Amino acid sequence: MATAAQLDPKDLNAFADRATADAMVAKAKELRPLLMAEAAAGEAQRSPTEAVERALNENGILGALLPRRLGGIGLSFTDFCRMQIEIAKGDPAISWVVQIINGTSWVTSLAPDSVQDAVFANGPAAVCGAYNPPGKARKVDGGWIINGAWPYTSGSRQSTWAQQGVVLEGYEGPVVPGISMCYIPFSDLTIKDSWYVTGMQGTGSDTSVAKDVFIPEGQMVLMDERAGQIDRTKRHFGAPSDLLPVVPVVRTTGIAQLIGATEAMLEIVRDEAGKKPVLTTTIGPRTNSGAYMRDLGEAAAMIDTAKLILFHLVGEFDRVGLTDSELTLDDKSRHRAQCAQMIKLVHSASESLMFLAGSSAFSLDKPISRYWKDVSMGLRHIQNIPTIGYEIYGRNIAGGDMISPPGAY
Repeated sequence: MATAAQLDPKDLNAFADRATADAMVAKAKELRPLLMAEAAAGEAQRSPTEAVERALNENGILGALLPRRLGGIGLSFTDFCRMQIEIAKGDPAISWVVQIINGTSWVTSLAPDSVQDAVFANGPAAVCGAYNPPGKARKVDGGWIINGAWPYTSGSRQSTWAQQGVVLEGYEGPVVPGISMCYIPFSDLTIKDSWYVTGMQGTGSDTSVAKDVFIPEGQMVLMDERAGQIDRTKRHFGAPSDLLPVVPVVRTTGIAQLIGATEAMLEIVRDEAGKKPVLTTTIGPRTNSGAYMRDLGEAAAMIDTAKLILFHLVGEFDRVGLTDSELTLDDKSRHRAQCAQMIKLVHSASESLMFLAGSSAFSLDKPISRYWKDVSMGLRHIQNIPTIGYEIYGRNIAGGDMISPPGAY
């Protein structure tokens, strides 16, 4: 695979070609046995194992979405979702880490030149972070002093840089839109072991802590600057992904992993259908039960429909990047509601599959129980709450007052 230095300059500002994209999807499929084999150990230690971390790094998966001008793979959003679905079939927790690091690293590629110069000075770098609750930033000569503790920092042990939300000392306004972003090397942070949860245990989403950390001026992006917006004046600009809005992309691509994990649940239930009987009946194998087969078909159809919506939406992202166009506010509100629809479909399918699998599926030694726990938790991320998405769309089409800043949906 060609490095950034070996690519023709015009190719640096393009999505990865079909052969490269297909190779990344193939790698994800090849890693499935390893991810499945390591999943229990990762869940037990509450973070990715060394073997998995090594595989992600060796295969370039943590830089899949990063533009090629920065040494990343530069996948289109469609191809990134194709890859993520396959990784989630191996271990949803690992796909969550892959999503967070790729998404945050891509967001960093939209930041001002000073940030990109610092973070990617030595080539592609893995970035993760959190924005809420925000830390505090105090202005000093030449930069800022940062203090804060950010829970849910997924991928903190696999990343070299943190993108952390902060408010300026003395700021007492609302969290949104009051948050600025600072970029801190993880070598300057402490990771507090705090990730004790029901699902997604293997993500290592612990608390990252900054205590009187100094960062240079160029590693701060204030809320009133143009970060995350299309800025053609930057030196680091020109890839198709530079033309996309942050929130819709991160929210939509994040649903790919939930679809992939639910597909894995479907495979498990399907493969057991001819072997397990319908207890307390004379039906015999579940394949002989019209009720079981009807519900299995419905779950599969719900997953298929969620995938149709997903690839329609990310296809729109790719077209925006390739044609230098934009998503309107109407488009963004529609996207929010269609993401809500995917969440409802995935939730319904995953719950139905657990009914079909039966109570024994909740045993801790059954892989399907881990998929279900991880999907159940991932569905509840604030960006995935369906009612909020539907309300935003409803208000948009009816001309009602908006409940969220446009940049947040």
